[in-house]
Amino acid sequence: LRALSLLSSGHRRDHRHHCARVVGMSTNRQVVVLDNGGYTCKAGIGGQDQPLRVLPNCAVKPKRERRFFLADQIDDILDLSQVIYKRPCERGYTTNWDIQCEIWDRVYKHVLKINPSESDLLVSEPVCNLRSLSRSMDEIVFEKYQFQNYARLPAPSMALYYANSALANKGGAGMLSETYSVVVDVGYSFSHVVPFMEEAPINHAIKRVSVGGKLLTNYLKEVISYRAFSMMDETHLINHVKEKVCFTSTDFQVDLVKAKLSKKKNPYRLEYVLPTHVDGKTLGYIKTEDSKTTDDDQILTLSNERITVPELLFSPSMIGIKQGGIAEAITQSVKACHPDIQALLYKNIVLIGGSTKFPNFQKRLRQDLRAQVPSDWEINIRSAGSGVDPSLCAWKGGSMMVKSGAYSNYSLSKKTYEEYGPDACKRKFYWYA
Repeated sequence: LRALSLLSSGHRRDHRHHCARVVGMSTNRQVVVLDNGGYTCKAGIGGQDQPLRVLPNCAVKPKRERRFFLADQIDDILDLSQVIYKRPCERGYTTNWDIQCEIWDRVYKHVLKINPSESDLLVSEPVCNLRSLSRSMDEIVFEKYQFQNYARLPAPSMALYYANSALANKGGAGMLSETYSVVVDVGYSFSHVVPFMEEAPINHAIKRVSVGGKLLTNYLKEVISYRAFSMMDETHLINHVKEKVCFTSTDFQVDLVKAKLSKKKNPYRLEYVLPTHVDGKTLGYIKTEDSKTTDDDQILTLSNERITVPELLFSPSMIGIKQGGIAEAITQSVKACHPDIQALLYKNIVLIGGSTKFPNFQKRLRQDLRAQVPSDWEINIRSAGSGVDPSLCAWKGGSMMVKSGAYSNYSLSKKTYEEYGPDACKRKFYWYA
């Protein structure tokens, strides 16, 4: 109710007029847009259609090297088999700022080739980020890199700006001030369900599912290592296998029975030719009737693994995680919102994150929601759109915020930070604490 009163029609009018005044005061400094995810770091200049680079957000040590490679340096690694990963993000939060700063140094100096002290920054942060970690980021941005203006937003907030702007361009309802939305972010470490009223997240209704892309890859590694080849050190290869062969089942129990059939009757049986690592970078491929293989090739046979891995997003209890799946998290999140807007939230569910790219993911989610939602309520689920990578939605939204001038309304100046200290960031970014 408090959020409803804050976002009354009068408040929205004042907010729009304030945006217009701030846009008029904007400078010509370029704005760096950085979607700092747990798996990849998307970096580019605001106003552009695509990020300049999508880089691994980690340090990688090859098995025959003594040093770690960072960001764009990973392209120079000759052999990606059995590499050691060191990530700045653990369980969805940035905990190793030394590694993160080294990665950002490479991004600013060698990838974007900008001077931070002459630029502005828009960066994503985890949903429900810990206040101490947000404060560390604020200090690093202003005191280490000396950015002139800075804004930090959770990835769902940035992605929603892109999704609603894209809808408006297609002639839909569009415009942030007109919609109630639910953003489902299936990320690397976790999956989050974030309901929005206007552009403001409804913080008390945010739900988390402890399943993400990392857990799915690790689970597939364990299954393959138990049934076929030892793959526990082949994270890069198994992640590729997961992306190429796995799909979401729309009827898991029926498909599981089909996967147990004999070789010719099993519609899900598939053979994956493992790489020889002659050049160290070549990945495997799916064997077809036209594929030419030799006696030296190692063949990985997959069947029910193709559906059981994505199924964890909908049934985490399969591996002992005492939580409901994504569909249950959405219904719980919506029920925690005001009753007057619950039906409206189901009309605008936005999917982002790399794991939403599994085939049939959207169909399965709608199917599970339909069984839990009143029959007279409309369910509308939309992804980033055809040809758009859902993992880039947050960056694209940030870029559009810069292009439209909305960034100026969310940013904090270095001068204000120096005058009022870290508390200025706390007051400025209170909606996203």
